[in-house]
Formats: sequence, C-alpha cells, structure tokens
Amino acid sequence: MSGAHIFDLDGNDPTADGRALRDAFGCFTTGVTVVTTLNQAGERVGFTANSFASVSLDPPLALMCIGHDASCLPALEASGFFAINVLHVDQQVLSRQFTAKNADRFEGLTPEVWKTGAPIIPGCMANFDCETHYAFDAGDHRVFVGKVLKVGYDPGHEPLVFLRGGYRRVHTD
Repeated sequence: MSGAHIFDLDGNDPTADGRALRDAFGCFTTGVTVVTTLNQAGERVGFTANSFASVSLDPPLALMCIGHDASCLPALEASGFFAINVLHVDQQVLSRQFTAKNADRFEGLTPEVWKTGAPIIPGCMANFDCETHYAFDAGDHRVFVGKVLKVGYDPGHEPLVFLRGGYRRVHTD
C-alpha cells in the first residue's frame, strides 16, 4: 500500500486523530451545496455544506448535517424547513460567498420561494425544498432529515465537487 496511512484513533493525541480522520474523510469526493432557511425574524440565512445525502425515495427524504457551533443552527432548529441547493462547477464563487463571515451571503441573488418559504437559489444544478422530518445529534453535528416537498434540477451542468480540501471538476458525458 504505497503512500497509505493507517492510524488508530485511540484518543491519546486528539489533534493527530482529528487531522488523520479529516484527511481520510477528505478522500471521499462530495458535491457542494448551499443550505438555506429563514430565521425567526424571517431573514434569509444559508451556509455552504458538503454533508448532503439522499435517504429514501418513498417517502422522499434527504439529509444534511451542520456543526453544533454553526451560526445557522438556531434558524434551522426554529424554522422547521430548509432548502438544499446543489451547485455546479460555475458556482464556485457562490460556494465561497456562503462561507463569508459578517456579510450578506445573499448579495446579488434573487432567491425563489417554493412551498416551505426557504430561499431557493436559481440556476443551481438541483434544488430540494424540504420540511424537517427528523433531527438528531450525532457527535459534534446536528443531522437534519428533510421530507422533500418539491424538487427541481438541470443536469446540463458539470457538478462542483470537493476532494482533499479543494474544489475539483468532474467531466460528465
């Protein structure tokens, strides 16, 4: 196994264990999404996330995860709904925009509103409008399973993906 790294995550060196686990997770290619909702004042909030997965077709369920220390968590908890906006390769700047601190992450955007009221970012590769079906804690994150109420997609784009700490391109046929 040339170049392979193997670590026991025994807790004796939490910093090294965390780095090894992060590097290993980074070997899994993920899509890039922007998750959006409204806070209790009705203001739009959103964040970039790569922790998204399909769960079930019947009923239609998808999940995403957010860290316990994330500023958007209280809005997700209170609203009971969220949208997952799947980004394509030409939306890398948008992905970074939704990681900015102390900035209007929706600047320059005119979101649509579907069934739940969560902001839907137009022009994405896919959009999922979800009501919170179930939420639970898992380690240092909160997992939200959403019932998908409306979906839209445009497969005519290459996806924006994240691998080993950076954005990548995937050429599709």
